[in-house]
Amino acid sequence: MQITKREFLKKLGLGGAAIATGTAFGDEYVPLKGRLPEGSCGDPENVWFGKHIFPLSHTMEDGESAFLKDGKVIQPAREIPIFHETDVVVVGGGPAGFAAAVSAARTGAKVALVERYGSLGGLFTNGMVLIVLATSAKNDGKWNLVTRGVCEEFMTRAGRFGKNFCNPPESTCPSAHWLPTIDPEAAKVIMDEMIAENKVEMFFHSWGVDVIQDGNAVKGVVFESKQGRQAILAKQIVDCTGDADMLFLAGGDYSQVTCPITTVFRWANMDTIKPPKGAKSEFPSHGNEGNPDARWGGASLITGNGLSVRDLSAVEVEQRRLNWKRVMEMRSTPGWENVYTSNSASQIGARQSRLIAAEYVMGRKEIVEESDKITDCIGWCGADGPHKAFRVSYRQILPKKIDNLLCAGRCLGKGDSIDTFRLIAPCFMTGQAAGVVAGLAAQKGVAPRVLAYSDIAKALDAQNVYHE
Repeated sequence: MQITKREFLKKLGLGGAAIATGTAFGDEYVPLKGRLPEGSCGDPENVWFGKHIFPLSHTMEDGESAFLKDGKVIQPAREIPIFHETDVVVVGGGPAGFAAAVSAARTGAKVALVERYGSLGGLFTNGMVLIVLATSAKNDGKWNLVTRGVCEEFMTRAGRFGKNFCNPPESTCPSAHWLPTIDPEAAKVIMDEMIAENKVEMFFHSWGVDVIQDGNAVKGVVFESKQGRQAILAKQIVDCTGDADMLFLAGGDYSQVTCPITTVFRWANMDTIKPPKGAKSEFPSHGNEGNPDARWGGASLITGNGLSVRDLSAVEVEQRRLNWKRVMEMRSTPGWENVYTSNSASQIGARQSRLIAAEYVMGRKEIVEESDKITDCIGWCGADGPHKAFRVSYRQILPKKIDNLLCAGRCLGKGDSIDTFRLIAPCFMTGQAAGVVAGLAAQKGVAPRVLAYSDIAKALDAQNVYHE
């Protein structure tokens, strides 16, 4: 029996109101129209239920599988299909990658964004690191927003969602020491909208696994998906993987550090807590989250190698065990009986791993002695706790030796004791700068390192980036 979308909605009790309003984006649900064969589950008439099962030929060239020889696994050479060609490809869709894609597109470049998960935001959304730190600097006793551009635009949109989605629920982003906590689902929707508005080609469920090189110049990336390995050719590549994966695959130099690793959990029914009068508890009963029902936090910090499959796997299991223990302790405490874990982060939180050997590496000494002397500033890291705001150099996102590749986010050129760069707002800022540079370089047909800073500064100004 065939059922139409209208009948399906009626059975759910949604009726005409849902049909009239469409989806959250205000359109009928036909996102796959024209992309799949007629009669498939992508057909608008059958979008809710698959109607047909039919055979499809391979989308990739047949190739010999890996095999064992003399105790070694051998992968035979094979052709990799070219999936897409563009001006700029960004690998990694966290805050840095999102900002890089949007800003590169705003220079007029054609842009593709490759993300291994099914949503944007990286550790911000999928890792539920929900607070946007290091946004502002103090001057003459007043806080002023310094992470402008894409970061400010994103936060302004989040503020307009209001209560339960952004805390504090400002209608516009104020020029103040604003440290909002943003609902991860709201953040994902905002990012989707901005990517679509700027006509970025978005490829989810795609893991960047290799680079295409001509000498020291990178010419594209190879990604892995359910369709196998496919290639994207591009004039410029922006590595926003957080772990400098593309730089590593291109043979670039880097250092590696261990770090605290954690998984974030959300606890629900926190607004129902009614402890006995006079009772004290070590459990969290307050927080920054906009939703009064929920609180978020990690079970504990476990030091490990953020690149090790064994370390990451062990930490995932241990974090779940510790969180479950903590929730059971809460539930056995008078007044806390209804608390439970509503969800856990789908992406584990490793704070840092690879740090690139950039043309300029900033340590604490450089922040104190050289920040005011930087002549190629691409933005500011706002104040974080006791740490003052400081300028960021263009050369920090420019790796040595490798051309046509920029690295933004937590892996840029910095000392391993500088934590500010891994925070959400600085990732937005360095990602936007990398996107601007990549877009300019692609259109001029040159390597980023030969661009004049005056051209970069002009493009940053056009995108409302504060870099004085």
